[in-house]
Amino acid sequence: MENIEKKAASCKRVHCLVLSYPAQAESIEAYLERFWQIGPRSLCELVEKMNGSGVPVDCIVYDSFLAWALDVAKKFGLVGAAFLTQSSVVDCIYYHVNKGLLKLPLPDNQLLLPGMPPLEPQDMPSFIYQLGSYPAVADMVVKYQFDNIDKADWVLCNTFYELEKYVIIDKV
Repeated sequence: MENIEKKAASCKRVHCLVLSYPAQAESIEAYLERFWQIGPRSLCELVEKMNGSGVPVDCIVYDSFLAWALDVAKKFGLVGAAFLTQSSVVDCIYYHVNKGLLKLPLPDNQLLLPGMPPLEPQDMPSFIYQLGSYPAVADMVVKYQFDNIDKADWVLCNTFYELEKYVIIDKV
């Protein structure tokens, strides 16, 4: 931990990548497809630019929905840190669906998931409860964000321990 603190204290710059691409498309599917084409290429260009400028990149912290960022990090031999931006409860539900531990379509009775109270089907996120409502977005939140998360060096969660301790206690 001390080594991390020393490195953090010596950190002089944090760079954010802002992608330039059309803000509209004929569908959400087309929009996401274009984003997934431009994103990795733009991030590679930024890493190359930073590495060539004397300010090399050490780590890429990325929203877990953008799993391709970890692929870019590993391509350059960098540390990759996935950031799960939703609550741990929602991420837990999506993870269980992704791993096939929560089967879809949902049953009509109560659902039991580790670390959570019994849930009714309508308590689930809309992408789970109303299958087919937004398939491209559902793929992103259920499938893509967990595709390679087991290869991330770090997984950062957006949570308050006191609010979600029963969901995250097994993971700490």
